[in-house]
Amino acid sequence: MFVQFLLIFINISLGDVVILENQESSETFKIHFGEPKIIIKIPEAEDAVLENFEKINFCEVKQQTVQTQTQQFTIIRPDEFKDYEFENDTPLNFRQFIGMVHVNDGMIAITSDSIAYLIKFNYNKVIHEHGFATYGNSADFAGVIWKANIQDIVQSTESKQQLPQLVYSKTRNLAFILYSDTAQYFDVSEMEKNSHALLIHTIQNFKAREERGLTKEVEEYLFSAVGKAGLDIYKIVDDQVYFQSTITFLDFNINTHQLDLRDFAVLKVEKDKYQLYLLDSKIGLILAYMYIKKDGLQFEKVLEIDPIPNGIAIDTKNGKNVFAAFEDDGIYFYIEYLVNFTEKTFSIITKKFSNYRILDVDATDEFAIISGVSNHQIVFQNGYDFIAPHKEPIRFSQIGMRDFEFFKYSYSQDELKIAANQQNDYQYDDFFFGVTATNAFLTKFKFVPARVVCFTDHKNLQNAKQFYVLKFNQSFITNDIISQEKVIRTTKKFAVEVVTPFLFEKQINLICFILIVLGVVLFFCVSAIFYKYKQFRQEEIRLDTELENHQKNNNSQNQINFDESQIIQGQQQQKEI
Repeated sequence: MFVQFLLIFINISLGDVVILENQESSETFKIHFGEPKIIIKIPEAEDAVLENFEKINFCEVKQQTVQTQTQQFTIIRPDEFKDYEFENDTPLNFRQFIGMVHVNDGMIAITSDSIAYLIKFNYNKVIHEHGFATYGNSADFAGVIWKANIQDIVQSTESKQQLPQLVYSKTRNLAFILYSDTAQYFDVSEMEKNSHALLIHTIQNFKAREERGLTKEVEEYLFSAVGKAGLDIYKIVDDQVYFQSTITFLDFNINTHQLDLRDFAVLKVEKDKYQLYLLDSKIGLILAYMYIKKDGLQFEKVLEIDPIPNGIAIDTKNGKNVFAAFEDDGIYFYIEYLVNFTEKTFSIITKKFSNYRILDVDATDEFAIISGVSNHQIVFQNGYDFIAPHKEPIRFSQIGMRDFEFFKYSYSQDELKIAANQQNDYQYDDFFFGVTATNAFLTKFKFVPARVVCFTDHKNLQNAKQFYVLKFNQSFITNDIISQEKVIRTTKKFAVEVVTPFLFEKQINLICFILIVLGVVLFFCVSAIFYKYKQFRQEEIRLDTELENHQKNNNSQNQINFDESQIIQGQQQQKEI
C-alpha cells in the first residue's frame, strides 16, 4: 500500500502556492453489513475530502480532532466558612478561586480574598482509573494538604481590594503573590512540609503601578507587564528579590509611541539569549532579543509586525507559531503568525473571528487553546486556511474556568512523565489542570487523526460495492521548516465492498487461537504416547533378548552333563569285562 510519488508542480489561484501532487496505490476494503469500521487512518492529514458519485454513500471522512476527558472535585464549600473569616468586609471577600500556578507535583490556587491552597496530585488517578488516599479523597485526582491566609499580612487597604496574582519560580521554588503596589513571596517547600507557620517575605523595593498584567519568571528574573509603564524586571538572588530595571520602547528604538504592554511571551533559544514576543495595545506584536549579561540585560528589536490594536493575549511554544488574540469594538478574533527571527520575516497563517469573548491564549507543541469564559477552542498549529478549508473549529466547554496551566515539571522522579510514557493514549503535555470558582479540574487531551469510516444498514446495500477518491492536504516540510509556498496533496482511489460475514467470523481469531492451542496439546500428547511406546518396545526387546540368551545357556549345560555320564558308564563297563 505505499506511496508512489508523482511530484507535479501546479500553480493554483492562491497566490504563489504550489501543489505537489502525490498519487497512492489503489486498494479494496471489505466491511460487514451493519458494522461501522475505520478503513483508513490519515495521521498526517490537515484536511481530507472524500469524493463519490453514488446517491447513497456508506463511507465518510472524519477530520482530525481532539477528544477531552475531565475530572474535577469541589474544594471551597459554603458550609465550611466561619463568620470570623468575613469580619473584614471588602468587595473581594466572597472567597472564590481567581488564579493558580503549577508547582512541583501540584498547584497553588488563590482566592479573591487571598487564601492560598496547596494542592498535590494523586498520580495514579491522574493517569489511571484508580487513585490512592494520600491526599484527600482517593477518588479525586488531587487533594488539599494545607491553606494559608495571606490577607492578614497585606499592607495596604488598596491591595486588599484588588485581585491577587500568583507567580511561581521553578529555579528557587518560590511562590509570589502580587498586587499593584505590593508583593509577597514564600518558600513552597515550607508549605509542602505542612508547617504550622509560613514565613512570608515582602519585596521591599517593589514598584507600585496603576495596572499590573501578566508576570512570569525566567531564569531567576521576574518580568511584570505594567501597562503604560512598560515591563518591570526583578532579579531573584538567593531568598531575596531586587528591582532591576523597567523596559520601555526606548530600549527598542521606538520613539513614536508609549509602551502599553498587555501580554508577552519569553522563549529561551540558547544560553543567556531569549526571544521576546511583546503584545502592545496599539502597535501590536513586537519581536525582540533579550541578552542576560553580567552587567544586566540588553535588548535588540528584531521586527515590528503590522499594527493591530487592542491586544488581549499572546503565546508560543516553538517560537515560530505565535498565537495572539485581539478585540475590535466588541468583536474578538485570533491570529496565528509564522515568524522567523533569523530572516526577520513573518506571515499570517490564520485569522479567525470568535463568537465568544476571548480571555487568554495558551500554546502547546501541537495546538493552542483559545480560552473564553465557558467555551474554548483548540487550534492546530500551521492551520493554513488554504490547506484545510473544510475544517470545522474544535470546541470544548469547561464552565467557569478561571485559570489553567499545562503540566510543565515534576519532582526528579518525574512520576507523571514515566506513567504517561507507559500509556500510549496520552503524551506528557496532553494534560492541563486549573480551577473554577470553587473546584479544581484536570483535563486530558487525546489527538484523533483524520480517518475514513464506513457503515451501512440499508438493505439495498447488503452486497454493494462503491468506489471512492480520497484527497488530503498536508504541509511541505524540509529540514523541520514548514514551507509557505508548497502544499502536498495526496490522492488515493479505493473500493469498499459490503460482505455478509460467515458463521463465527467475529470469533475467527479466538477459534484460530483455540485450534492452535488444541493442536499444540494434541501434538505433545501424541509425542508422549509415541515416546512411551518406544520405551516399552525397547524394554520388550531387551527382555526377549535376555530370555533367549538364558535359554541358550541352559541347553548348553544340559548337553555337557549328558556326554560325561555316557563316558563314565562306558569306563565302568570295560572294567567289568
